[in-house]
This record gives sequence, structure tokens and C-alpha cells, in this order.
Amino acid sequence: MGVLRPRRRGAGAPAILVALGAIAALGCGRDAAVQRLLTGPGGRLDPIYDATLTYPGTTIILGGLPYTGVEIEVELEFADATLRDPDPAYAATARVHRVSAGGVDQPFQVEGPLDVQGTLADGTLTTGLFGPIRVGAADLLPDLQGAVQDAARHVAGVARLYGSNEAGSFVAVKRRRYLVAGTDRQGPFGKVAVITVRDDTQFSVEDDIEVISSDPVARVEDGRPLVINRYNFDNLQGLDPSSGLQTSFQYSLGNGANPHDAVILPSAPAAAPAGLAFVTRYEPPYNDVAVMDLEDGSIVDHVDLTPYARNPDHLPRADQALLHDGLLYVTMEDTDLSFTRFMNGRVVVIDPILRQPIDVIDLAGQNPFEALEYSQATGLIYVGLAGIFPGRLAQALTGGIEVIDPATRQARLLVDDDALGGNVSALALHSADRGYCVVSDASFHNYVKAFDPTTGEVLGTVFDSASEIAALAADGDGYLLIGENDFFAPRTLILDAATGLSVVSLPARLPPFSYAILTRSL
Repeated sequence: MGVLRPRRRGAGAPAILVALGAIAALGCGRDAAVQRLLTGPGGRLDPIYDATLTYPGTTIILGGLPYTGVEIEVELEFADATLRDPDPAYAATARVHRVSAGGVDQPFQVEGPLDVQGTLADGTLTTGLFGPIRVGAADLLPDLQGAVQDAARHVAGVARLYGSNEAGSFVAVKRRRYLVAGTDRQGPFGKVAVITVRDDTQFSVEDDIEVISSDPVARVEDGRPLVINRYNFDNLQGLDPSSGLQTSFQYSLGNGANPHDAVILPSAPAAAPAGLAFVTRYEPPYNDVAVMDLEDGSIVDHVDLTPYARNPDHLPRADQALLHDGLLYVTMEDTDLSFTRFMNGRVVVIDPILRQPIDVIDLAGQNPFEALEYSQATGLIYVGLAGIFPGRLAQALTGGIEVIDPATRQARLLVDDDALGGNVSALALHSADRGYCVVSDASFHNYVKAFDPTTGEVLGTVFDSASEIAALAADGDGYLLIGENDFFAPRTLILDAATGLSVVSLPARLPPFSYAILTRSL
């Protein structure tokens, strides 16, 4: 049986939607009308930077005593829409977390979140004056101007205070945030958690943010956090960043559809703000990519993949979706109803504007499974192929890691699963010379192995566990996230993606099942 997770059984089972802690039946069979349970697509994620402002020569008087050296810690949340438009002016909100003077934390007063009206142009960020921040009898109004550095991970420059001739300095660090879809698969519910990293080193976890299904896939598309609720749930759930990631919509994909992945066409703030979602529907009779209008949840079109399936039951088993350079790449597992006849995997290339396939890429291996990534460093698309997991069929190492050149749409084998020693079930790419994959052996012992995305050389094991490793992700900023689903002690293990060395282990309330990167940059 070519599956690692319980997601594909019971094609005729009724769909269930998890909404705000309640279960709502979807209707009567496969032809039930698409229903809109909640109202609206919600907002997009805002970039957040944590800034430290330092004024070593500034003296303030507190209780009649002079305190020299002022430091202010402030959070800057930039309004996404004002960064997307061509105008260099932006709007942001500043929240002050700490003020120290003379090396001592001081009480301060701020009249709510502070409005910031600045500019971002040619790699230079300005804030203009914002405040006041009252410390004792002093009203501090900072004014920042700095250079965006290190692929927008940091901003650094000059910090001034209104009314003072002495200039200080500031460093702002992009806040990293990760969406965690957690589930123990023991009931109908899972929960969303968020991992936050401040100043690259301060880790925190917020659990139980929102209810999701027990078979969830987390995604961030066009700045929108999503959860694809798969087997027996059959819906797309949107999470609204402006309301603390509470559910903003939940749309049915059709009873028994078993959606597996979704991408959203990017849109400007003023035009088509909701966007179109392309969702792979795994089970018959759907066998397609559904086109959903996120404004109202209606399925406005679909791309039939049945003609491209070669197994006896003509089931494409559409799994992963990737939007690259204006085209949609969709993996097909191409296996029959009983999961006993596997053809070699295929990737269908779809023009999302025409909503029709324009090419089919044949793969050398079997069972492309939950692993489809594009690497900007190499310019290649990476496909993880599981081969056959032991179960209904004997284990077969007929997969590995293949790469597709988007320019030629030709595939080639990069890493043979014989060299990896097991079935591949996840991929994460860090750089042109460092990638990672999850490998499961015949006894379902799991390994995270490093490989070279350019040469295909297997670089060794960085982590292994007798427990399931259900989630793997690179955050794009140097960290690798590993979800270890130990029943008694589930956790997220974070490694330095450049070296494979451990950074931190974060206990999880529910086993991490899927990650999506919430981090946004300027």
C-alpha cells in the first residue's frame, strides 16, 4: 500500500467540516452543492521586525537622577498592502516592549500602538517620527533611517530622537513565524500552533490557536495561511492573520474529494483581492484540479487529469501542486483504486490562465509523495518519490529524488532511494549544496538525511527516530524544522540548515503534522 498516512480510504464517506470547534455535516452525497460556512478570505500576513534602538550618549532624568544610555525595544508591523503597491510610502504599527536607561529597565507609557508613516525605496527604510514614548518626564520620539540587508533579514542604520543632536543606532531583525498543523489522529480534530522566533534566537510557541481537522496540510499562499483538510474532511480552511489566525472561511471541495494541496494565484491588493485557488482532488470521481473562487468558495472550473493516468482504473491521484513562473506543476501518483498497481509518476504542467494542461513530464520513479519543491539556488524543481511503502505490497525502492528543469521540462534522477536506504516522504531545500529528505526504512524507522541538490551526493544522517517524522520544512532563513511525532513527547526540532546541527527542541501539545512558513519580508 503506497501510503504512510491514513488519508485515502472510504471514497464514499460523508464529508465533515471542522468550524469553530463544531462538526457540520456537508450534505447528501457527492453532488451536494458547495457550501460557504464562513464569510470572507481574510487578510494577508504582515512583515514584522523586532528593532533595538540604542542611544549611548542620551541622558534622561528619572526621580532627580541622571541615567545615561537609552535603549528601546520595539516591534514594527508593516501593512502588507502598502508594501505591495508601487508607492514607496508605507504604513506600519509600532509596539514598544521595553525601555532601559542607564542599563536599568524603566517604566514607560505609550498611548496604544503607534502609527508609523515611512518610506521604503532603493533598499533604504525610513520611519519618520513616531511616538511619543514617555519615560519619566521625557517624551521620546524616535526617527529611523537604515539599509535593508542580508536579503531583508535585517535593517540597520541611524536612530535619532526628536529634540536631540546625538544620533544613535538601530538594528531590526525579521521575525520568523511558523504555522504548525498538529494532530494525534485519534479524533476528528487537530489544532493550529505558531512558533515565533525573535532576534533569530528567542523561541516561543503558542498552542491551541484554532481548530482544524485530524488530517491537515498547512500552506501559506499569496500571503494567506491555509489548511487543506484532507481525508473525510474535504475542505479548504482559511486563517485570518488580522484576527489571530482564526478561521475566516471554510469551503467544501466536494464530499469524498480528499483534497491534498492548494496554490493561490498572486493578486494585487486592488484587483481580485481574494484570488483563485487551485486545489488537487485526489479521490474519484473528481480526479482533477479544482479552481475555487476564494471570495465565495464556488468552484468555477476544474482541470480533468483522468486522460493522463495510465493505471487500470485511470485514476491520476493528483497530490502536490507548485506554482512556478506562471505555471502550475501537479504531481500524479498514478495508482489504481486498490493501491496495488503503481505506474511511474508524472507531473502535469497546467496553464492556470487557460486552465488546461500544456505538458506532461514523465518521471523515472514511482509514487511522487508529498514532496514538490522549487529551489531558487539551483533553478530546478525537486520531486520526492516514495516508491512502495511496506504494507499491502512489499517494500520497493523504486523512487528517490528527481529534478525537473523548468526551461526544458525534462526530468532526471538526482538521488536513488537505494543510496538513501528507504522510502522518501518529504523534502526541504536550503541551498545549492544542502537539501534534506525524510527516509523511512522497512521497519518504519525514520531518518532525516542531507543531500547535495546539485550533485545528488548523500551527505549523511542528521537525525533519526523510531517515531514518525511527519513534517519537514526549511524556513528560507537558515533553519530546518523537523516534526517528531513521539506519542508521549511530540516536538519540533530546529536545526541549523547549513550544518545540520541542533538549535533548539520545542515541545508540542499535538504531534506536528505539517508546517508552513508565516515569515514575511520587506
